[in-house]
Amino acid sequence: MAKTSVTIAHGITPEVMQKLNQLYSSKDLRGAQTKLTSTAREIRRLSNGRKIGSGVLGNLSEYLTLEQCHLLQDAANLIDSVNTHVEHAKEKRVRSEKESKRRQDARLARAKQLVASAYPLPAASNEQLLDVIQTALILNRARQYHTVRNANEFNLYVRNELETPARLYGRTPTQYRINNLTSIRYDLIDELTHHIAYDDGSTVEERLQALKEKIAEARAQTALTSDERETLRLWSEALSPDAQQGGGE
Repeated sequence: MAKTSVTIAHGITPEVMQKLNQLYSSKDLRGAQTKLTSTAREIRRLSNGRKIGSGVLGNLSEYLTLEQCHLLQDAANLIDSVNTHVEHAKEKRVRSEKESKRRQDARLARAKQLVASAYPLPAASNEQLLDVIQTALILNRARQYHTVRNANEFNLYVRNELETPARLYGRTPTQYRINNLTSIRYDLIDELTHHIAYDDGSTVEERLQALKEKIAEARAQTALTSDERETLRLWSEALSPDAQQGGGE
């Protein structure tokens, strides 16, 4: 009876299982399960006394005592017991991850709807393109967009998007610059969407409201700087009909 008890992992309690689910992903647990299965199989190969088809381990078992073979079998059974717990933890984790993904997908879909309504940022006209630039500058100042750069660095980054590269690959300078602004627009919308979709316990609507308040605060505290206004002026000049007729140079 004592021998049978030794082969069962009694110490892996529900509390331990819960900890496994908190610390490890289903991928981690699946990897551990694979290793345990392989280990138990190799130990049995060493203990079962078979020679044909068992390779080195099977042949070595011939030189073990019966008691030693039993010990190895008990060890393999103990590993199986541990593996059963790991498998249950993995299955629970898989269900949890699927539910989490469904919840996050729903939040992301809702976030896309809200951002499309609150910040559609159309870009069909030059005035709308300039509004994209201004919105990006304000959101960066509010630390809600492109936070790897501070306000001065981001302003310089936006201004540098005016520079014409050595090769345009069939595009005009104006087309190249509009493409740069379109990329900023898509990136801005995507970042706002993922920001409010992030699950911190609040609803997507609550995160949008908090975002709007931060943007309003940024607008109220500081108007565009002279450097930022100059960036808008340069872009306005580059997008003007006269600049386009002149090749944007």
